[in-house]
Amino acid sequence: MDHPVTAIYDANVLYPAPIRDLFLRIAQSGLVFARWTELIHDEWVRNLL
Repeated sequence: MDHPVTAIYDANVLYPAPIRDLFLRIAQSGLVFARWTELIHDEWVRNLL
């Protein structure tokens, strides 16, 4: 594969931590190019708090 697929990570992937860690490791490995929006970021932080 020349270029990794872009994956949009939703708030349910970014929180809770074990799932977030798994998906971020997948992105770190180069299998996907992880992206999320500011709205998605705000949602998972709100759920964390």
